[in-house]
Amino acid sequence: MFALSDNDPLSVCAEQLDSTLGTIFSQVRQLVEETRNLWERILSEGRQPSARDLASLRPAIDQQLLATGAFGCGGGVIVEPNCLTDREMHLEWWYLADGGKTLPLRPNFDRRRENYYDYTEMPWYRRPRDTGKSAVEGPYVDLYGTNMYVLTFTMPIYVQERFIGVAGLDLSLHNVERLLVRSLMRLEHQAVLVSADGRVIASNTANWMVGDLAQALLNTLPVDGVRLALAESEAGWSLVRLPALRKVV
Repeated sequence: MFALSDNDPLSVCAEQLDSTLGTIFSQVRQLVEETRNLWERILSEGRQPSARDLASLRPAIDQQLLATGAFGCGGGVIVEPNCLTDREMHLEWWYLADGGKTLPLRPNFDRRRENYYDYTEMPWYRRPRDTGKSAVEGPYVDLYGTNMYVLTFTMPIYVQERFIGVAGLDLSLHNVERLLVRSLMRLEHQAVLVSADGRVIASNTANWMVGDLAQALLNTLPVDGVRLALAESEAGWSLVRLPALRKVV
């Protein structure tokens, strides 16, 4: 098996990318803890949570969303159907608007309407629910929210061993890509950061564009290519160094 030293440029680059991912996951984890603490406190009062109770999470959501700086574009908590007393489906989700203000996302949950929004079928919700693990979905266009190209980071929320929903953050891919590319540009060789679904997240070469399908790089490496799975396994991302040198302009 091919091994890299800790000071190999590719290993250093992977560590930088892991650090970025770790920061984002820690922010989502804060939302998980805030929600769990709120939920358990309400249960201790002998009642079930309501949508009004979840509204008190807004300061925590704002804090984590604004902490992402220019990267974040939305965040909050999405609840498993029939877990609240007053709503079948509900999300306490806020997005960044002009001037740094946060506004609530209010999708349609009326099954009779054509634009009915069933978040339980979205990969960023379904995967944490079904696996009990965190997930990163994207890049994709957020058609139900900001209409931006985003990455969605989500974590499952359990209270007393019961799944009650997910917490998450939407990050603008355009802004995140610039951060990731800075790390990739330190490499002499062409390199591509690939999602678990085989989509290009960032690269230091014009040969691969964001959103391109690069499943082949996960299945079969070119001769002298190197693939590293990032230590932040929850993301499922891989860093691939290609044989060709990067053209320096």
